[in-house]
This record gives sequence, C-alpha cells and structure tokens, in this order.
Amino acid sequence: MPKSLTDKELENFKDKLLRQKEETWDEIMDDLKHDASEEYHDFLQMVCDQVDYALAELKEETVFSFIEHKYRELEKIEQALTRIESGAYGHCMDCGGWIGGARLEVMPAAVRCRKCQEELEKFDRVH
Repeated sequence: MPKSLTDKELENFKDKLLRQKEETWDEIMDDLKHDASEEYHDFLQMVCDQVDYALAELKEETVFSFIEHKYRELEKIEQALTRIESGAYGHCMDCGGWIGGARLEVMPAAVRCRKCQEELEKFDRVH
C-alpha cells in the first residue's frame, strides 16, 4: 500500500509540475511561431487549387490538434498543482487511496492509482 507523501516529496512534485508546465508552454509557443509564421499565412492566402487548399486545411488541423493536446496537458498540470495546494494530491480520484510516489514520478499529474487506471482503460476498450 503506497504511503502518504511527505512535504519534501510534495514540493519536489510541485517543482516538477511547474517545469512541465513551462516546457509545455514553450512547445506550444514554438509550434505557433513556426506554423503561424508569415510564410504560412502567405501560403494560405495564395492557395487557389482545391487540392492545395485541402492540404493547407490538413496542416492547419494538425497544428491545432497538437496545440489542443498540449492544452489538455496544461489543464492536467494546473489541476495537479491545485490538488497540491488543497492537500488532495496523491489521492486516487476513484478509490481515494494513495497513488504512490513511483507512479507520480513518471506521471506527476496522475489522478488515479495504477489499479483504477487499468480498470478505466479496460472499460474504455470494451466501450
């Protein structure tokens, strides 16, 4: 049975989450700078052919899909930081037990213990 986290462990996880948050924002900004550059906008402006337009739309959807994925990561990080502040960090949202330091080291924004996460994934595969 995993034990509760010490104040030092909580502070380490908070630092790790804050670094992840900064890295994720940097990735989003880099991607936006690259894909939303002046050249990309010029390319979209001069597209005439329907095939070229479809390719441009596909690229745009891919860019926004990436950003959406990174935004969801940021939301999970913010939620984890809020759980640290409220004292709920490290508790499984399903069973209420401790998630465990090893799992949180790998996934500091985890909201479920390994057992409950596996059950959820089994359920998702069936449905």
